[in-house]
Amino acid sequence: MSTPFDAPQQSGSTQTRLNSVPAEGGGGGGGTNVDTQRLDEAANALVELRGDTENVDNGADDDCLSASRGLNKHSAGGMAEAGSWATAGSLVTMDVRWGSQVINLKSLLQDISDKLHTTSGHYTSTEQEEQARQRSISTPFG
Repeated sequence: MSTPFDAPQQSGSTQTRLNSVPAEGGGGGGGTNVDTQRLDEAANALVELRGDTENVDNGADDDCLSASRGLNKHSAGGMAEAGSWATAGSLVTMDVRWGSQVINLKSLLQDISDKLHTTSGHYTSTEQEEQARQRSISTPFG
């Protein structure tokens, strides 16, 4: 399965040159390639994963509550909703804990996705500004 983090692709690439200390013997530093398309793809993959997490959570909620009701339904000497099986209550407690972890995970996925999109936008904007600045420099050589 291919992910946005696999081998680099050329489309959507932004190249930013970073100043660096010359290597021994002279010479300048190289450039850094930032593939903004891949940053956006990774961010979108996280948004999709966030949605998948929601679907898995809903299924787990339904299964836990169904199991809890099933245990209580077959308890001896009590009403189905009385909760006379300790295991049924524990299932509900675990479902609540699971739900809070899912909320935390979804928040993290959204936060990382937002930051990837922002980073991509900043690189693109910076590169466009630098290209415009370079074009505006007039030299006596043409």
